[in-house]
Amino acid sequence: MFEPWLTKLEQVHEAKSREERDAVYAFRYEIYVEELGREIGGVDHVRKVVCDEDDEQECSVLLYTGPLEEISATVRLRVWQPGRIPRHEFDMLSMSKFPGIEERTISELGRLMIRPTLRGKLLLPSLVRSVYERGVAAGVDLGFCYCAPGLVPHYRKLGFRPYAAPLVPTVDGLEVPLVGIASDAKYLKQMGSPVASLASRYYGTGPGRRPPFDLSTLGDLLDPGASSIELGRDQVWQEVQDGLLQDAAASSILDGLSEAAVRKLTTKGFLLDVARDTLVTRAGHGQREMYIVLEGTLEVLSAEGRRLTVLGRGDLFGELAFYRDEGRRTASVKAASDCHLLVLRRHFLSELGKSDPDVALQLHFNLGRILSERLVRVERRVAAG
Repeated sequence: MFEPWLTKLEQVHEAKSREERDAVYAFRYEIYVEELGREIGGVDHVRKVVCDEDDEQECSVLLYTGPLEEISATVRLRVWQPGRIPRHEFDMLSMSKFPGIEERTISELGRLMIRPTLRGKLLLPSLVRSVYERGVAAGVDLGFCYCAPGLVPHYRKLGFRPYAAPLVPTVDGLEVPLVGIASDAKYLKQMGSPVASLASRYYGTGPGRRPPFDLSTLGDLLDPGASSIELGRDQVWQEVQDGLLQDAAASSILDGLSEAAVRKLTTKGFLLDVARDTLVTRAGHGQREMYIVLEGTLEVLSAEGRRLTVLGRGDLFGELAFYRDEGRRTASVKAASDCHLLVLRRHFLSELGKSDPDVALQLHFNLGRILSERLVRVERRVAAG
């Protein structure tokens, strides 16, 4: 079926010239460093660009939309022929879990960013469809990427999905590994991916189409319960009920809310398993998610690495960045044990304020109480010297 919005897609350019590539690197600096405060590799604060050695390799393609003087979006596509996957990416994304992967053509999508004022437009579908068609032309079977936990729902809508692999540690905090299967038209259509129609065009049994990837070879890798992140609404609700609501001693942001209100709230969140010694968030990094501890212990650290406090079941962190316009973390949080967390995205409160203002008011009250209690503890520590 023809999607009417296809006629409104933005033109996607490949950055081939030195001028184009430098414009992409400068745009990255605007988004990654100036907006998000990230500490990724390849940052040059003097030239104000973000560029690493992978960008200049033959396997890398840089795509962008908009004029060079004001790029609106960009993405990097790397394609590796069979047996050519770099060891770092192979290990980081646990690719060994995929049977026969070294005999397949693999891609990685990264450095995807859109100018803040243009997010929610057709720039993302434009880039993703261009990446997809280039991948199909190169014979790609599987595409990998990794992203911050709060972005997983957005990447799922593109057609990526979590798989049974550890989280990816980075200097900015943990990220979730994802895989996309180019030929899985059924899943792409189910998720409403902008490339669903392309999958039906390029894969199948008709003339000129490629045979689809045999999903049966992946076993339990794609089982939603096998990954470190759980997005199923029923499972999220059950975990919150078991972890907090039935524990009278576990005071939390959910105090005073009805069961119906908590159930509604959990539809806006997801669960995350974090291994001991994992950096969950870094001070100064731009993130908007808020975390509630269901199980485990975490340390809150100052920018200098000094331990400020310890968090346990029912405790909350990330609420300051959740509220602040710039969304910058004021402290780092590291798992002191294996942890099970409920993650809430920033927009859920504003959405809740429209659909259920009474519940939103109670949540704001609870957040205010938690912040006040923390302020009192800080004042006591300062007074005690």
